[in-house]
Amino acid sequence: MDFLKDTSYAIARMRMKYDEMDEKTVYKKGIKKGMRKGVKKGVKQGKISLLKELLRQKWELTESDEKELDSLNEAKVNQIVQVLNRINTSEDLHEQLKKLSDSKHEAENIIQLSYTHD
Repeated sequence: MDFLKDTSYAIARMRMKYDEMDEKTVYKKGIKKGMRKGVKKGVKQGKISLLKELLRQKWELTESDEKELDSLNEAKVNQIVQVLNRINTSEDLHEQLKKLSDSKHEAENIIQLSYTHD
């Protein structure tokens, strides 16, 4: 009888161990999947949050300023960060954002001209 109790106990411990291992595997897979999906978005959001915090130290951001910053793609965020020391007011920020959008339109026009030229 003791043998059966010991065997039953051992089987129960093995089941618990395998269930634990399965749970860890599923958890790790979920983390990896979430990381793949969220890393780019998370890095961009992190940069934007840091940029906002740095700008808030210079002046109080308006809601429209924050929306504009949230709408930037990662390349534009990086460009804004490079000229951060030139941004001291809300007007400076809007000027830099306008320059970014103008340079984008200029590049698009150059590409279109090169296609029409050929």
